[in-house]
Amino acid sequence: MLLNKKSTSWILVLFISGLSYCAQAQQTFIYKDQTLHFRQAKEYFDAKNYVAAREEFNAYLGSIEPMSNEQSGQKVLAEYYMTMCSLYMSQPEAEILAERFVANNPEHPQAVKLLRGIGTFFYDNGDYAKAIKYLSRSSDTNLEAKYRLGVAYYELKNYVDALNVFNDIKTEQDEEYAFSAAYYAAVIQFNDKRYADAAPDFIKAEGSSKYRREIANWVALCYFNQSKFADLLNYAEPILAKKNSGYRVDELSQLVADVQFKLEKFEKAAKSYEVLIRASNGKINPLAQYRLGYSLYRTKKFNESANQLKGLLAAKDSLSQYAAFTLALAQLNAGNLAATLDAFEVAKKLPFNAAIQEEAAFNHAKVQLDLGHASETIQEIQAFNTQYPKSKFADEATELVADAFLNSNNLEVALTYLKGITNRSARLNEAYQTLSYNLGARAYNDERFDTAIDLFNKSIETAQSPRYTALATLGKAEALSQLKKFEDAIELYNPLLSGKGQTEDFIQQVRIGLAFAYFNTKEFSKANNLFKAYVDRLKATPNAKNNPTILIRLADTYLISRKYQDALTYYSQAAELAKSEKDYALYQKGMTLSYLNRDAEARQAFKQVRSNFPESKYAEDALYQENLILFNGHNYKEAIAGFTDIIEAKTKSEFLASAILKRAQAYTNTEQYELSLADYKRIINEFSGDKIAKDALIGLQENLIKVGRPEEFGQVLENYQSATNAVEDAESMDLKYSAAKGIYDGKKFDKAIPALKEFVAKYPTDENVVEAYFLIADAADQIKDSTEALQAYKKVIEQNAHPLVSKAILRAAELENNAGNANEAVSLYRLHASKNPEVENQLNAYNNIFKAFYAAKQLDSVAKVFTEVEPLNLYSTEEKAKMSRGLAEAYSDSASVSLRTEWLNKTIALDPKGDIGAEAQYQLAQQLTQEGKFKESNDMISNKFKNEFAEASDAVMGRAYILLATNFVSMKNLPQAKAILKSVIDNSTDNEVIELAKTTLKSLPLK
Repeated sequence: MLLNKKSTSWILVLFISGLSYCAQAQQTFIYKDQTLHFRQAKEYFDAKNYVAAREEFNAYLGSIEPMSNEQSGQKVLAEYYMTMCSLYMSQPEAEILAERFVANNPEHPQAVKLLRGIGTFFYDNGDYAKAIKYLSRSSDTNLEAKYRLGVAYYELKNYVDALNVFNDIKTEQDEEYAFSAAYYAAVIQFNDKRYADAAPDFIKAEGSSKYRREIANWVALCYFNQSKFADLLNYAEPILAKKNSGYRVDELSQLVADVQFKLEKFEKAAKSYEVLIRASNGKINPLAQYRLGYSLYRTKKFNESANQLKGLLAAKDSLSQYAAFTLALAQLNAGNLAATLDAFEVAKKLPFNAAIQEEAAFNHAKVQLDLGHASETIQEIQAFNTQYPKSKFADEATELVADAFLNSNNLEVALTYLKGITNRSARLNEAYQTLSYNLGARAYNDERFDTAIDLFNKSIETAQSPRYTALATLGKAEALSQLKKFEDAIELYNPLLSGKGQTEDFIQQVRIGLAFAYFNTKEFSKANNLFKAYVDRLKATPNAKNNPTILIRLADTYLISRKYQDALTYYSQAAELAKSEKDYALYQKGMTLSYLNRDAEARQAFKQVRSNFPESKYAEDALYQENLILFNGHNYKEAIAGFTDIIEAKTKSEFLASAILKRAQAYTNTEQYELSLADYKRIINEFSGDKIAKDALIGLQENLIKVGRPEEFGQVLENYQSATNAVEDAESMDLKYSAAKGIYDGKKFDKAIPALKEFVAKYPTDENVVEAYFLIADAADQIKDSTEALQAYKKVIEQNAHPLVSKAILRAAELENNAGNANEAVSLYRLHASKNPEVENQLNAYNNIFKAFYAAKQLDSVAKVFTEVEPLNLYSTEEKAKMSRGLAEAYSDSASVSLRTEWLNKTIALDPKGDIGAEAQYQLAQQLTQEGKFKESNDMISNKFKNEFAEASDAVMGRAYILLATNFVSMKNLPQAKAILKSVIDNSTDNEVIELAKTTLKSLPLK
């Protein structure tokens, strides 16, 4: 049933009236039950349901009217609880509500209670700063709150205010808080080094079981820090005497033991430390162990002391030094001299306490004498006097060494002792010098050359006897020569050569010694003069015999200076006289004859070495030299046979590699290339670590080229370098490159690539690397490996040093473009343009850039490039117009209409009367048609093609008028459309246009 307006009004009135009635009834109900919200809120609050409580308290406060005093008090309580709910719910307005409550109810008891409650809340949550803010205003009448205020100050390290609060509380009758306050006050005072004040507070806190266990340690520390050691012992010893005192006594026990030790109550200290060590369960404190050992020593329990102290020596620290010294004293008192000696040895070697080290060193020497070690005592006292020249034991040391010297037959020690006497007589000086020289000569004969030099120096420094000074100087020079310190030896020999006051034998010794020194420093001319003088002097001496070794060295100096005839003379003399070096003399004679080109005689000398001394180390040398003479004389066939004998000998010769190399060269010279290759490869494989392998590599490469197999060289070279595992020199790097390049030149591109890549990886800084990358790129291009080619071309581009870098850039660009990487290709085309400013290169670069962007359909990029090149005059106006129209056509999607329009207009501007512009105009009109703007399209066609493009071709003009006709069709003007199409058919000269017009006409409706 439909309600009329009037009935609707009536229903609305009834509805409103009903609502008024309900509201009145509800208000009456709330008024009568106004405490229900309060009671319910209090129950929620007590149950910690603060959200619900707050809602109910809020409801209660919202329901009450101005009321009695009793109700007013309940309102204050509700506001109090409301504030506490906000606090417990961590509401940000809680503190604001609290401050408002206190401000509104400054005298109300709940104000203080609220502040205390807030302070307690923040205290319980660890926010001590806020806790202090509220507790400081509400704790005067509440001991618990006051205690919390003190703790809050303490936690915030405000110890001054905390101590003030705790000092107030600790005098209260309530022990729970008084004891805790006393403990806190004591800790604060202890940390402030107020130990006298802290001690009574700790003792007061002892009344609480919470702190009692720790109190004894605290009180003892207070006494200790005040140096009240007697008070500490009086307090602590009775506590420790009880088995179950209730205190934690670990630190207390340590303190008591340390104080007893400090007060030299060693008997008590020993017992205390024993208790500590037993209680440590093996975790022995080294200091406590030492003090126990020392206390036992002081109470004359020497063996027990030693047992404790032994375990401390391994640490090698300052405590170890004290322990070792005390241990030595304990062992000495126990009569254990060997153990005493060992302990003093440890103490004197540790440097931590100089006084202990000095006393231990002296006592060590004393114990040596007690053990009957006289020589050792003398040595130690000598060392002691040197180290401690002003020692308090100096006089006693002199007496001690005197006793030791009387019992010693050790010449070295005697010498040391004599040296220590500061005011020796001339006779003692002579004895000291003679003794020094004789000991030096003995050390020299024992080949202890450094020792000999030291002793000779002592003899030289004393200089009591000129004879022994000269002998010692010569001896020192000889010893220096034995140590190969020839320069130093020469400085000593030369002054002696004057021979003042010396015998001829002495001069000859100097002469030959100096000659050998010069020989070994390669001053062969000086050596030659001395050797010659020695030999000549020897000849002038009756019954004297030449020394073959000296003749050989003289010959060596002539050979080095290329005085071959003189060298031959003395080698020949030495060969007749020598026994031990006859093989060397004959070998050198053969070498000298070869230098004189007396090859037949040289070969005879070498054969004599081999036949007379088959086991000589020069026999192999001689055989090699024989065949080398044949080789150098171009007697390759005989040389090959001779080198083959060396190569195939049962025992490998040190000339094996050289013999193989020479045979390979002989094979090459006789055009036996395969045999030569085999020998070269053998050298490379078997002697890769020798320098000769590089010569073999060169020969191998040359022969592989001759036989037309250059690609084999790369693998051989790789194996060689892998085997040697050495840093290659420039020569081997060139070999590596030429091997790889040879493969490329042979058009074996697939094999050339890995070879070239290996080269650039191994020699990244070589000068051939750039060319190698180009060859890699070209080789990869040849086998259609675009990825490899592109990477290599880019390396060439990066280096920017190869003559064909421009070619590399273009080819890399083409590869990038082919791979669809338009942006990378464009970057490379631009790089090519920047390096080649010629117009042709610029035009080519931009054409390629356009193609790349078109192919990638990056039309915006095409547009930017068009704008970039337009002012460069690289393209004609017609070309620009075609490019502009092409770009417009490319913007074919519906989202690019504005861009298409822009470029069509650009085309028209570039070609305002030509066919290109006309085509663009036609496309603009077509675009309007596509947008349903038929009239606008027609207006454009009528205007533009009658005026600006009146001379356009029939092809463009015809399509424009066909579009005009289709617009009229869309505008429901068929007669006009048909008329235009017939006109096009009748008047156009373009067949395609005529056919299109006919097709369009046929498609039109009949009416």
